[in-house]
Amino acid sequence: MNLRQIPHLRVVVAVSSAAILGFTAISAYVLGYTDDDVTKGGIVATWQNVALLAFGFWLGSSSGGKVKDDAPTDVRVTNPASDPVPTTEGEPT
Repeated sequence: MNLRQIPHLRVVVAVSSAAILGFTAISAYVLGYTDDDVTKGGIVATWQNVALLAFGFWLGSSSGGKVKDDAPTDVRVTNPASDPVPTTEGEPT
């Protein structure tokens, strides 16, 4: 598996798209056809949070967590099986 590939990318995109389209339809109904100011404020606040989350994700993915091409791909254990790394300080119970 390629480390740069998102597992089940099509499923992630499809579910995300369905959620955004569904919330867009609900938002259009609430903002266009209801008189409840509290619900309208909640809808607007939710869109603000989605925008902040998307912007934060965009900044995070563009500035950090980059895959380095010079990273070692073959990491080997340096100690042999006859000399294992101790995981406890004393004898096992």
